[in-house]
Amino acid sequence: MSKIDSYEVLDGKLHRKKKTCPKCGDGVFLAEHSNRISCGKCGYTEFKRKEEPKKEEKKIEKPPIPETGAPSLFEE
Repeated sequence: MSKIDSYEVLDGKLHRKKKTCPKCGDGVFLAEHSNRISCGKCGYTEFKRKEEPKKEEKKIEKPPIPETGAPSLFEE
């Protein structure tokens, strides 16, 4: 990848496309890997978080209480 691919011009201003290393400063970009971004100069590494799929809440249905024919204590 060439250096020109790391920048873009928006509204007449130069913007960096990639994140820079917080230890090395401007001009040293972090390499993007599948599970992390890292600096090739100093070894600084940030790990990417895995996005867990949202779990759907299942409604738990209470089974019906079978009628035994016995009188209920709560009925009047």
